[in-house]
Amino acid sequence: METNQKHFLYRLYLVAGVLVFLGFGIGYKIFHIQYVDGNNYRQLAKNKTIQNFTISPERGNIFSDDGSLLAASTTSFDIYFDAVTVSDVNFSKYSKHLSEKLSETLNKSKEFFLNSLNSAKNNNKRYHLIQRGVSIEHLNKIKQMPLFKMGGIRGGLIIEKKSSRDYPLNKIAERTIGYERILKDDNFSGVGLEHAFGSKLRGKNGLQLMQKISNGKWKPISSNSKIEPIPGTDIISTINVGFQDITHHSLLKQLEDFEADHGSAVVMETATGEIKAISNLGRTKEGKYYEKLNYAVGEHFEPGSTFKLMSVIAAFEDDKVELNSIIDTEKGVLSFYGNKVRDSKPGGYGKISVNEAFKFSSNTGIVKIITESYGKEPHKFSDRLYNMGLNNKLGVSILGESSPRIPHPNDKNWNGLSLPWMAYGYGVLLSPLQILTFYNAVANNGEMVKPVFIKQSNLLSNKIVLNPSICSEDTLKKVKLMLENVVNEEGGTGNNIKSNIYKIAGKTGTGQVDYSTENMQYISSFVGYFPADQPKYSCIVVIHKPNKKKGYYGSTVAAPVFKKIADKIYSLTPKEINYNKAEKFNSTQFYSKKEDPLIDINNLSSIKGKNYKNILPALENLGFDVSFKGYGIIIKNFKIKNKSQKKIVINLIWNYLKTYYIK
Repeated sequence: METNQKHFLYRLYLVAGVLVFLGFGIGYKIFHIQYVDGNNYRQLAKNKTIQNFTISPERGNIFSDDGSLLAASTTSFDIYFDAVTVSDVNFSKYSKHLSEKLSETLNKSKEFFLNSLNSAKNNNKRYHLIQRGVSIEHLNKIKQMPLFKMGGIRGGLIIEKKSSRDYPLNKIAERTIGYERILKDDNFSGVGLEHAFGSKLRGKNGLQLMQKISNGKWKPISSNSKIEPIPGTDIISTINVGFQDITHHSLLKQLEDFEADHGSAVVMETATGEIKAISNLGRTKEGKYYEKLNYAVGEHFEPGSTFKLMSVIAAFEDDKVELNSIIDTEKGVLSFYGNKVRDSKPGGYGKISVNEAFKFSSNTGIVKIITESYGKEPHKFSDRLYNMGLNNKLGVSILGESSPRIPHPNDKNWNGLSLPWMAYGYGVLLSPLQILTFYNAVANNGEMVKPVFIKQSNLLSNKIVLNPSICSEDTLKKVKLMLENVVNEEGGTGNNIKSNIYKIAGKTGTGQVDYSTENMQYISSFVGYFPADQPKYSCIVVIHKPNKKKGYYGSTVAAPVFKKIADKIYSLTPKEINYNKAEKFNSTQFYSKKEDPLIDINNLSSIKGKNYKNILPALENLGFDVSFKGYGIIIKNFKIKNKSQKKIVINLIWNYLKTYYIK
């Protein structure tokens, strides 16, 4: 019995000792948490309920050259109510009045808002939705309403800013305008102008101290803790909305008609290099077309016959041939190491001039010029092309530009076929924009300017010169004539798009693709400029893999698109009238008398054939209210039906022959 008691006491003392030890341990831990690590734990608790949140700035807008919006940030606001922070006294005092004001602004009944506010208050809701998508104008009114004007704490007003990016042109020029997305590592990805100029458009983030309230929702603590974001900078693009619309729909229709795989079209202002329109359309499995990739910038291909311009410029510059030098096309077939170069015309063109070889787009003619001129020294041909800048990237602002390829005898893969194949555009790789830039240099009197997509407002000129002179003036005169002959002379491959109103200069291209397979396809192209005598714009159209059964030649597939674009742009472009010397007169005579002897107010036949600018002062001096339709010379005789009215509408020659009369 005594022994059992001793064992019990030992066990009791042991348990008591353990408990005392644990008590000291717990006490020490509490002391350590409270006084040693207390600040750290308090900060952790605070961080879980109070944090700084990033405020995204409003992204800069992208405008067209005339100020139309291409990309814009639109801002709206979601309005919430924190019923917990609002005192019962203030809620009872202002809720009805607040409901009336909300009803007036947000087009819902005051009963609806009063019931909504009461429900939030009764259920202690901390993030009760009042209205989504509120405009800035309505937001400013809401901020001044009863109760809400007390702010976020006393008034319970919670504002969430929502930003979205709108594109007024929708899918037109989608890849060129582009987009930008932020990645997890705070880097950015994207395409087009949005990404290329993202550093300007983004702005600078702000900060807002927020408190976690319930259901994962966060509420701004106070405006004093807010660092306002800095909005992004607006940029003005070179894109012309009217030109873009014309280019897009002209290309789209042709792609649909010929069931092509994809295509691109670009319009460039000759003097400045400003891109006025750019369209890139790819085909879906369903046969629809959309802005799939920026083919004009990023896709290089074998240009085929459009490269013949570069070949003949090299030959002229090195004094290898003259414009009227005779070339024997040898029945339209040339053979190189068992491989044949053929003309599209069976039997060839016989003996023709260099000018004719270019006009007819004779493969054998151009190849023979180059092989006979550079066969022993092929490096001189490649060097000449290099000197023109054809082997260099353009360095455009839009990312993804493809690298050009101009073969050189120093290359490891150079062989006996390289030179003849290069002569008519095979083995060479260029993008549509790179080809256009070279043709534009010809139109621009030899000065190669960089294609630009953004207007630099701080500069007097937007022009960036890549090569001040691609060739001599003498060579320019020759090739300009040749390019005009392609379109304006009978037999030229582009004669089907000849205009009777203005001159077009350019070159067709019909390149083969997948030619090593049984399913050979074609690339149809046309590149040139207009008006040929005073170039204002250059343009390229490239259409890949049209349905061969419907057509594949550049003249048939691509050239008509060029013509549609050029016609419409020309009609929209102000003209400079060159007066005929025979029409010049002393304008002071029109102001010497009230009734001018050269104009009979009862019969206006005397003004027929006159330039409208010469006649306008005299008519106005006689008291007429004059308006003109079209431009150029007057083509209609007029009779005044009502002498007292003196209102005249005069039809000019280039107004598509519409009939107007004197009212």
